Amino acid sequence: MKRLLQISILTLLIPSLVHAADLKKFLKSCAWGTLMGAGAGVVSLAFTDKPSENWNNVAKGASLGLYGGIAYGLIQINQSEPQVDQHPDFSLAPQFRDGQVEGIRVSGILYSF
Repeated sequence: MKRLLQISILTLLIPSLVHAADLKKFLKSCAWGTLMGAGAGVVSLAFTDKPSENWNNVAKGASLGLYGGIAYGLIQINQSEPQVDQHPDFSLAPQFRDGQVEGIRVSGILYSF
């Protein structure tokens, strides 16, 4: 029972380590798309007759930039090979005694060569 629980915890943790880098790339592309879209919206104010009445151009540009960033991020994630980290920095495992959880064991790698 104890071994089965440890294996199931590791099975749940390893995929999250694989996709953490992809999520970071995706969120960066969304942020940059939003910023560039908002910048384009600000630039568009220079070409309008009444810039003070057209601040919604900035919001529209940010929205369109976000959609572009989402599309670019999804393409970037799907084209890259996943990087699997076989050695996590630390691991957590519950400790059992007499069928009840007694505590949590935390272990980590101090030095790897």
